[in-house]
Amino acid sequence: MSDGDNATTSNGVQEPGPSDEMSMYKKDAFKVVTFQLVYDEDDLESDQAVKFKPEMAHQIFGESESIFGYRSLSIFINYLHNSSRCYLDIRSSGKINSSNGKAEDIPKAMNDWMPSNYTTSLEDFTGWIQNEEHDKMYGELLTTFTPKKASPRFPDIEATYKITKITTASEEFTDFHARFETYITWFIDAANFIDLEDDKWLFFYVYEEFEHPKFKKIYRTPVGFCTIYKFYAYPRNIRARVSQIFVLPSHQKLRIGTALYETVAKNLRAMEEVLDITVEEPTPTFLKMRDLEDCGLLHKEIIKKNIKYFATSSKIIFEMGRNLKIGKRQIQRIYDILGLYYASQEGPKHYNAKLDNIRSRIIADLEKESRPSKRLCNHPGLSQQKLKVDKKTEIEAEYRKYCDDVEPSVKYMEDKLESWLKRNECKD
Repeated sequence: MSDGDNATTSNGVQEPGPSDEMSMYKKDAFKVVTFQLVYDEDDLESDQAVKFKPEMAHQIFGESESIFGYRSLSIFINYLHNSSRCYLDIRSSGKINSSNGKAEDIPKAMNDWMPSNYTTSLEDFTGWIQNEEHDKMYGELLTTFTPKKASPRFPDIEATYKITKITTASEEFTDFHARFETYITWFIDAANFIDLEDDKWLFFYVYEEFEHPKFKKIYRTPVGFCTIYKFYAYPRNIRARVSQIFVLPSHQKLRIGTALYETVAKNLRAMEEVLDITVEEPTPTFLKMRDLEDCGLLHKEIIKKNIKYFATSSKIIFEMGRNLKIGKRQIQRIYDILGLYYASQEGPKHYNAKLDNIRSRIIADLEKESRPSKRLCNHPGLSQQKLKVDKKTEIEAEYRKYCDDVEPSVKYMEDKLESWLKRNECKD
């Protein structure tokens, strides 16, 4: 007897049909791929090793983010903790029979997204471990901080984190960065590797530092980076754009990303030739972090100059933002977030009044951008009533979209401003 794709034997045991058998060979990339930071040989088989899973795999394995043709598949991507030299370890209990389909060529699918000169040989990788330079650190040291939390690798050790700036990229550094940036393919959507031959790139790196409890040596591990592109601005200036900011998943929730961006922004603001700082396609998480930094700086200036936000011309506050090298579009956003934050301290009535103010500005902006021409207004197929309805719908959609975008940053500011001020040595 058959029931769909399944068959039942004479003793009543149901055997897998063709579709069930095929599904055994289809693996979810998120489940089978594991990243591992290797500090020493013990990490290769240790339960205490630093491991984490990818957040996306479509650039490597297609939109289905699955791998076909293997049973009991595991893919370990092992990175040496300092140099980011890589060992790809693929394990399975067998491939699908060629008559039922072709197993995916995993190394071929991954080649373009892996560090150059990676190995699939455990023997080679073991040799690299033995020759690893554990305390290598690139760039000029800018700041050091301690999150008061244990190292992800050694729970009994409190690690220190150092942020460096690399302005002149040596061949050795570019080779290293080309290896380390391969992580981003699995964690940043539509991630691209940058052109390391372009001298307009500026790099900031975060290193974890601790004394290895067994070997009593200093171990430094790159755990995150930020890349800045310097666009030319007349006459002899630059516009600094934050291109990528990334922290290893194993080292997130340690305030590393916040410390990195604050250090980057402070450093860029101190550069005379920088006119303003912009960000390329920020994620929602990064957006809140950036908004807090910019709002905090402007808030400090408002306090310092004893300015009453609601009694002061927006032009004056905008000029203060420009002096802090906040980009034009970001200044408007920060002005509104600060206004909503201040209004929230006064109560719902003031908060709603600020929202009405934002709505009025959006109406004015849309009218400037899309005033219908006389020809359009006089078009026989378009009644004035329909134009008004369409405009009202557009205004409401734009207003709601903007509020949904900025209100998370207002709430984030309510939660985090006090700690930001303490870090930046300013109190209300």
